[in-house]
Amino acid sequence: MKQSVLLIRTGLGPAIGGTLFFVAAHYLPPTPYWDGFFRVLPAGILLLAIRRGLPRGSWWWKSLVLGTLNMGLFTVLLLISAQRLPGGIAATLNAMSSLVAIAVASVILKEKIRPHHYIACLIGVVGVALLVLRSSAALDAIGVLAGIGSASSMGVGTVLARKWGRPEGVHSLTTAGWTLLGAAVFLLPLAFLFEGPPPSFTGEQLLGLTWAAFVVGALGFALYLSGVQRLPVSLTAPLTLMNPVTAALLGWVAIGERFTPLQTLGAVLVCGAIVLVANPNILGRFFTKPEPEPDPKPALTAAIATDDAKRIGSPS
Repeated sequence: MKQSVLLIRTGLGPAIGGTLFFVAAHYLPPTPYWDGFFRVLPAGILLLAIRRGLPRGSWWWKSLVLGTLNMGLFTVLLLISAQRLPGGIAATLNAMSSLVAIAVASVILKEKIRPHHYIACLIGVVGVALLVLRSSAALDAIGVLAGIGSASSMGVGTVLARKWGRPEGVHSLTTAGWTLLGAAVFLLPLAFLFEGPPPSFTGEQLLGLTWAAFVVGALGFALYLSGVQRLPVSLTAPLTLMNPVTAALLGWVAIGERFTPLQTLGAVLVCGAIVLVANPNILGRFFTKPEPEPDPKPALTAAIATDDAKRIGSPS
């Protein structure tokens, strides 16, 4: 598969994930641990039903670690932020995971971060800030801290997913299923500890959980993880910037949230940052020193010397 096609497919994961903020705010009960558990468990079971396989060796604990970071702890903190903050703000805080991932990748993976990656992240941060600027939005301290925590969890989890890849001969859907079930193992005791027995869900809430589990969890996460395992973090991490764009657009379409000119500019900048990562040649010529053209003088001098030597050595 061509890298550009794989990159687009990977980006669909965060784009689909952006719908979770709207769903969490309007269709899920305020029980983030149980919401997270019922989001990841059915999704993991579905993926393993499609591509069966059990973890081997170190993949038992790796699946638990990846599940905790990418879906368990991440999901709980994300749902807390989504239920305490406007969807656009929660999504933009979560999008900061791109900065965390690139910073961690440069240390753990020794991945070379090029100038256009930094520029793309800077553009993305500016776009995120503009999307957040809403005078009518009240910021909740716990929601903001939860959003930062979810971004950090996903950022570190993304780097480890790239570092460990997947076992030879194992399909990406299988490793995604392992990761989702690892998240379920992490969430189940916490749900009982902090929220008691499972809550009873209304029909509307069950509909929201179905979307969160099978569309966002199974489809969205499988697409993103498959790309993360095969592409450099510097390419995949900025794709999480699609989260706030999707969340903001959904809020605009579904409930008529108004886009200010600054928010529109922010969305454009975020999309521009992603395009810049996917097409580094846009700015590459400004940062890549052109190779100097070979100086023709030495070659010409050598040719003249050789020609003179032949004339001197030849009989007159």
